[in-house]
Amino acid sequence: MDTRLSQNRPPCVVVGLDSDPLVNHGSVRWAAHEAALRGAVLHLVHAWEPMSVHRAHYAPMHTLVDPTVQRRGVRELLDAAEQSAHHIRPDLTVVRRPIEGPTVPVLLGTAHEAALLVLGSLPRRVDGRPLGPVTRECLRCAPCPVVTVGAAPDGEDRRPIPVATHMTGVTQ
Repeated sequence: MDTRLSQNRPPCVVVGLDSDPLVNHGSVRWAAHEAALRGAVLHLVHAWEPMSVHRAHYAPMHTLVDPTVQRRGVRELLDAAEQSAHHIRPDLTVVRRPIEGPTVPVLLGTAHEAALLVLGSLPRRVDGRPLGPVTRECLRCAPCPVVTVGAAPDGEDRRPIPVATHMTGVTQ
């Protein structure tokens, strides 16, 4: 039996937020709809690291981003995602989870408590691959079902369609 769903709390659907709002638009809306259908709580997860973590010691000082500005950007990203989710399902319970850390470990960690992990993707990647490295690693390693939702290439507002799903090691 899957213990993630048997605890005395409602199941959760986790949506991993990208720093690009275009990528998030379809995935958040799809996840909100799916969470409502499942009677689940929607967790908006954004992994972030201070810009100084991966900054080379020889990089010019003007490239250093003020941590306060960076935190404000994370807050604004979560605000937009929450607003989008409530636009689809006004009564949905939404939990905001900005988590400091590398993206893949953060998403896989939150997936351990999730009934479903939802990720957004761009319609076409520059490298020609249909999915980015974070999405590919989550599809490969997540302990729950994963759905990727493509962004509409023309920005039109329509019901998003999942582009890939995968289940690894999930027993129900």
